[in-house]
Amino acid sequence: MVDAMPRSVSAIALGSLLCLLTGCSPGGSGASSGVDLRETKHLKVLFCNVESGTFIDANQDSVLSVGDSVSYKLAVARLGGVVLGCEQANGSFYGLEEVVERRVLNGEMEFLTHGQGTLTFQDGNIQTRSFGSLQPSVDVTPSLGSGSMNLSLGDLFRRDHGATLIGQGGIFSGDVGSADFVSDTPPYALFKLQSQFGS
Repeated sequence: MVDAMPRSVSAIALGSLLCLLTGCSPGGSGASSGVDLRETKHLKVLFCNVESGTFIDANQDSVLSVGDSVSYKLAVARLGGVVLGCEQANGSFYGLEEVVERRVLNGEMEFLTHGQGTLTFQDGNIQTRSFGSLQPSVDVTPSLGSGSMNLSLGDLFRRDHGATLIGQGGIFSGDVGSADFVSDTPPYALFKLQSQFGS
C-alpha cells in the first residue's frame, strides 16, 4: 500500500511527459496532429451585369467626391452544378461604395472607396468588406445629382482587389473568409470560407 502512491505519481508524470512529446490532446486524434479539420468552401462567382445604380451626393455639389456614395445591384452567377456562366444567373450582389479619396491615375480620375456588399443566394448570404475603387465613365461624371446612376461593370471593377467575408445565414452561417476580386470579362471573385466554430 505504501509503494502504490509513488508508482501512481510516477506513472502520471511519465504519461504527462509523453503527452507533451507526442502532442496528445483531449480533443482527439485530429486535434493532436494540429490539423485543422474545418471544412473549407471554395466558390467562384461571376458578376454578370448591373441591374441598377444610385448616386448619393452627400455634399450636394453635383460631382462625385470624397464622402459621396454609390450603391448598386448586380446579377451574379455562382458556378457549380448546372450553372456554368452568366446565362444561368442565380443570385444578386448589393454593393455600396463610399468615396474616401480622389486620385489622378495615368491622366484619369480614380476614386478609392470603402466597399461593402451582400451576395444573396437561395441557400444563404455572404457579406463582403473591402477597399475598392470607382472610375465612372466620362459621360457619367460631368454633372451628377443624387438619384439613379448609369454604371457599367467596368466602372465598378477597375482593378483586382481583396475582401474579407462573413457568412450570413443558410449554408454560410458562421463562416468567415477572404476573396479575390478579379477585373476580367466578366469580372469574377474567388471565395474561400471556413466555419469559425470548427466541426
